[in-house]
Amino acid sequence: MANYGISENELNLVKQQAARRAALRKEFLMQRTNPFKHASEAGYVFDPAIQNFMSMKVTSYDHFRPNRRNSIFGICAIVIPMLSYGYLVWNERNTREQKIRSGELVYRDRMFKFA
Repeated sequence: MANYGISENELNLVKQQAARRAALRKEFLMQRTNPFKHASEAGYVFDPAIQNFMSMKVTSYDHFRPNRRNSIFGICAIVIPMLSYGYLVWNERNTREQKIRSGELVYRDRMFKFA
């Protein structure tokens, strides 16, 4: 029998996840509002996963080693798009300028009349 359009197993799984979240929330609030903590820890719950993440973010440049893979990524993600976009802008401006100077593009058809 299905409740709410899901099977019985899925409903039990959702209930277990909700119970786990409620228990974790209760534990967090109990630690956060503990009146017997030291003054330096007021309002702060130590989470080792967050501490590991913050330590990794701070020391990521210390552990960076350039190699062929990240050099190719930097060239493909930064250098090539910048150069290709610059070439496209340069080429479009030169062709527009050439049309204006040769008289192919009349004044009323220009996109930027006051520039």
